[in-house]
Amino acid sequence: MDFLNSSRSISISRALVWLFGLCLVALDVGIWPVSRELCRVMPFFSQSDGIFLIVCLYLCNIPGFWLLCCMDRLLRNLRRGEVFEDKNVALLGKIGICCFAACLVCLAGCWRIYTLAAVALAAGFMGLIVRIVRDVFAQAVPMRSELDLTV
Repeated sequence: MDFLNSSRSISISRALVWLFGLCLVALDVGIWPVSRELCRVMPFFSQSDGIFLIVCLYLCNIPGFWLLCCMDRLLRNLRRGEVFEDKNVALLGKIGICCFAACLVCLAGCWRIYTLAAVALAAGFMGLIVRIVRDVFAQAVPMRSELDLTV
């Protein structure tokens, strides 16, 4: 029964990863009319600010899609019962790097669009959390190997 709940949870997580991927694609398509509307509604948001926002979004897409790919691979490994493995530690490391890369892009852009500072803070904080989980997994891999040898 516990495996069934775990499998269902992993399936839901994978579906959410794919949903976020679709949302990211929708944002890629919808950012052009959104930026035009922002320029029309907010007088302090200029056309060049809209283009700058679009560039930041597309630069964040590179680590964003890579992050979603790594998350999907991690969830597939978990579904197969491969939890404390070196490849999962590597995937968690890549996920953390993706968060920090998006953080850096947003930090570089917040001098022009101040609200990107909030996105940078969130991405950096998520990168920190993933990094800590990665370190926990890295410590658990040799412990699991030791326990496998003693049983």
